Amino acid sequence: MLRYFFILFLVIGYFPSRITFGKPMATEGSALAQKGRSSVIGQPNNVTIKGKTDSTYLFEAGTIYAYTYDDHISYREKELSKSLLDAKGNFSLNFSVSETTDIFLIVDNAKAEMVVEPDKTYNIIFSAKDSNAVNTLSSTNPVEIVFAYMGNDELNFLISDFSSRYETMLEDYRGNIARKESVIFKKIDTLETLFKKKYAAFNNLYLDNYIYYTFASLDENITLENKENVYKKHIAGRPILLNNPDYMAFFNQFYSVTASYFMSNSKMISEVNSKQNFSSIMEFFKQSKLLINDTIRETVMLKSLAEYFRYPEYKAAAVLAILDQAAKHCKTPENRKAAENLKRKLSVMVEGKPAPPISFKDMEGETVSLADLKGKYVYLNFWTTFCSPCTQDMTLIPGLKKTYGGKIVFVSISLDKKPEAVKNFLKKPPQLSPEQSGSGWIFLHADNYKKVKEEFNVLTVPAYYLIDSKGNVLRSPAPKPADIELELMNIKKKK
Repeated sequence: MLRYFFILFLVIGYFPSRITFGKPMATEGSALAQKGRSSVIGQPNNVTIKGKTDSTYLFEAGTIYAYTYDDHISYREKELSKSLLDAKGNFSLNFSVSETTDIFLIVDNAKAEMVVEPDKTYNIIFSAKDSNAVNTLSSTNPVEIVFAYMGNDELNFLISDFSSRYETMLEDYRGNIARKESVIFKKIDTLETLFKKKYAAFNNLYLDNYIYYTFASLDENITLENKENVYKKHIAGRPILLNNPDYMAFFNQFYSVTASYFMSNSKMISEVNSKQNFSSIMEFFKQSKLLINDTIRETVMLKSLAEYFRYPEYKAAAVLAILDQAAKHCKTPENRKAAENLKRKLSVMVEGKPAPPISFKDMEGETVSLADLKGKYVYLNFWTTFCSPCTQDMTLIPGLKKTYGGKIVFVSISLDKKPEAVKNFLKKPPQLSPEQSGSGWIFLHADNYKKVKEEFNVLTVPAYYLIDSKGNVLRSPAPKPADIELELMNIKKKK
């Protein structure tokens, strides 16, 4: 399971560590003192994360964000809290959770993960990025969190402690595991029992599930048994934990082959594209003995539709129609939410759908929304001043604007960290400055790349889109300036 191995490899130094610790110190409200409380879902309780970022971030970002995943099928990121960094990098994040929750903290493009429990306060240091880390828009760099005042019964400590011991076990038996030697199965069963006994004293259901599904994932990877036996052992008759990341990581791994089998079936392709009916798809999946349970079948269906959405065999509109039905008719609230999140996520910048009406600041600090531009076509691009292909492409826009500016508005949205970078850049090539290029070319600045990524599906720059006069996406992605003229010519001919 990637989640586990990410942590495990961190422990032995393959990547910067997910969690590191200062000297363990007694802390109020420790996991042991609050036995099992974190495993019970109740009313939301406040969580506070106080701390300090490394000084290097003060030159790059002014805000730290806390996120979690809204569900473990769409993996839509949900903002929990944000805090401005003061002059020394201090911050304080406050939010509510009703159960133990995996979260991640983001500063600039640095990311650190941790687990929070209801009604607890954490004191941390958000460490610097690796000096050799590659900075890109679409990927984050994992960094360390250093916990202060942490007892050795605190949940993050226990997770890291188990992960380290588990990785040592894998190293000791890596050869046996790779060869799937029969002797290894008994050894792993014995070690799993010992691990469970060691951590049972902490009476923390989240930790128990973490350990159980780590071993379940290993079992699924190396077992010589068929899928049905693994299903009976780890899924049938056990709680379906749709909100638990460890259960869902194992679940997604286990059902990946099943999903591929169904979605590559020509009958399934016809069912989706022609019938576009939630109930008929659910009935089709019921052919598998592993999908008898309604909730499990719903979950696998949603996972499958998400994975195959962009395959050319499947019509995007058909998949979205089924997801719309699933958001209303799935039996569990978790799956209804996941279906709604998938529909929203997969609808981003789909041709024929409305473009996001979100607002940005122009170079004078005034707010501009794409919705304000209805009535004209919009050629939209996302760029940065440090992207050479972006800036080279943009030298062609004044010529396009001169020819087609009567019917088309050109909008360039910068993803630079600070708007000053854009203002300084526009002073250099005179033909790009608003004063020289004239009206019809709007320069905007996006101060939150994650928001742009979510709303516009911008994974890299340059990115281009064409929006029609009704505010709907016409081309996604659109051709770059060197190749767009034929489309603009056709728009100009329209009455």
